[in-house]
Amino acid sequence: MSLGGDMGPNMATTINKTAYATNGLKLNSASNILQVTYRRYRPGH
Repeated sequence: MSLGGDMGPNMATTINKTAYATNGLKLNSASNILQVTYRRYRPGH
């Protein structure tokens, strides 16, 4: 990320996109862990 001409509105958009992508990855990995745990400890399956 260049800090030259990007210090305007575009910079906020870039930060928001990065934060959104990071949060999305965290949510996906968390839901995957929950699904695996749920399957592993669910009785009768």
